[in-house]
Amino acid sequence: MEDLTRPSFAQKIARVLADEIVERRLLPGQKLREQALAERFGTSRAPIREALYLLGQEGLVERTPRRGTVVKRYSPREVEEVYRIRILLEEMALRRACDGLGMVRRAAAALGPVLEDMEASRKDARRYHELNVLFHRTLVEVSGSPVLPPVYTQIEGPLRMFLRLSVMSREDVEKSIEDHRRILAAVAEGDAERAARILGAHELAGMNRALEAMRESG
Repeated sequence: MEDLTRPSFAQKIARVLADEIVERRLLPGQKLREQALAERFGTSRAPIREALYLLGQEGLVERTPRRGTVVKRYSPREVEEVYRIRILLEEMALRRACDGLGMVRRAAAALGPVLEDMEASRKDARRYHELNVLFHRTLVEVSGSPVLPPVYTQIEGPLRMFLRLSVMSREDVEKSIEDHRRILAAVAEGDAERAARILGAHELAGMNRALEAMRESG
């Protein structure tokens, strides 16, 4: 019987390419040629097409007329839209996560270890960014909603791109950690409204850093 929990070859290829896009080893607008990728990964074009489809679902690549598949280039307006959608989804998740003592305990227990890892990784930018994404994804997952996680997945790829593009100073990292502490404290107290206010301000600060980085990179 096939093990459906193990990633397929196409999924593994997609993960490699996703990391290269996030790390900007593959740049916005860069063409991804199926034949070249098939030769690189030692496979036929079928798994490559599937991998590119998966990346398209994550918002990391797009098909364009006459050019084929390219790494997606986001406009400032699209960046703002992604962040504002993120805020709405996470606010919904917060309200569900704070709905009752059992949900509160579950959410706090899941988020606490991620925050501890973030604090321990404050000097490792790449690791910190990945844990930052994990904290927010965990918040959505512990909401218990069957709808929010798959919707959130569609913006998670672009968010990883924007986070890595943004250069965080030491002060930015410390402020980010403090924001996450305050969000977790509010969740642990079952105060969804306070958590949402902190989260909203935190996300808007991240959005502004991403937009500034885009302007500086041209």
